[in-house]
Amino acid sequence: MRTNRSLLLVVVLGLILGGTVFARDIPAVVDVAWLEANLNNPKLIVLDVRKAEDYKAGNIPGSVNSFYGPWAPNKGQLSAELPEQDDLQDLITGAGISSDSWVVVVESSGKSRFHFATRIAWTLAYAGLDNVAVLAEGYEGWTKAGKKVSTEATKKPAGKFTVKPRKQYLVTMNDVLKAMNGGIIVDARPYTDYFGVTKPAFVAQFGHLPGAYPLPSDWFFTPEDKFVPKSAIEEVVSALGLNGNQEIITYCNSGVFCTAAWWVLHEVLGWQKVSSYDGSAQEISKNPSVTFRKYVWR
Repeated sequence: MRTNRSLLLVVVLGLILGGTVFARDIPAVVDVAWLEANLNNPKLIVLDVRKAEDYKAGNIPGSVNSFYGPWAPNKGQLSAELPEQDDLQDLITGAGISSDSWVVVVESSGKSRFHFATRIAWTLAYAGLDNVAVLAEGYEGWTKAGKKVSTEATKKPAGKFTVKPRKQYLVTMNDVLKAMNGGIIVDARPYTDYFGVTKPAFVAQFGHLPGAYPLPSDWFFTPEDKFVPKSAIEEVVSALGLNGNQEIITYCNSGVFCTAAWWVLHEVLGWQKVSSYDGSAQEISKNPSVTFRKYVWR
């Protein structure tokens, strides 16, 4: 009985002190070696989200192609929004994904496409799946490592899964406006956008939300395009003054880059109080009550 109580205390403390206890049987970010070793696992679904023509030209054997676009459709004036729930259901089961699947999302390359892979991985996690990962090096890393490729298209039987949205993973503009008064906001865009040197045309203001911490997805990769060790990420977030006890909102330009920061904080580090702002700067920069800051840190 004492042993069981001690174990329960460890679990509870883990949840309180940063939320590092969560249901996951595979790493949140996997490398080529891990994927090759698990390629024949019947639970594994390798979800290739590249264009159909790229997939047909060469793919990881057994991978299923499901192009990125429908996973992050435009809605009104906003880009990269969540699909409607029935559409999301069809995308997931149509790729052969079931509730107990291990899903590895594969984009064309590593660092430069990491945020697109995490956008889909985040969407799958939002839908209620636990064992979702991103291939750090992308398909390019797979081929550079000299691994086997196929030109055959794989079609899996329809999966068995019911979408159960984890609404705590998503926030609205009102939540962000509240967080601007003492909350923690993380800006996942490139530094030039954060400081207001550049911006995409669909964002109305240069700069960043007042008080936002910069955490560009580039920081998650080495110059050799390898995903950095967990210890390096912990060093970065500690230097920024972030920790797992805080309620953190990630944002970017249109809801894509922010999922990279969310993925690393929530899934790699296990911080359970992190949410993502889908509308991001594309939406909030048009709010007349919000003035972005330029050329300064926070």
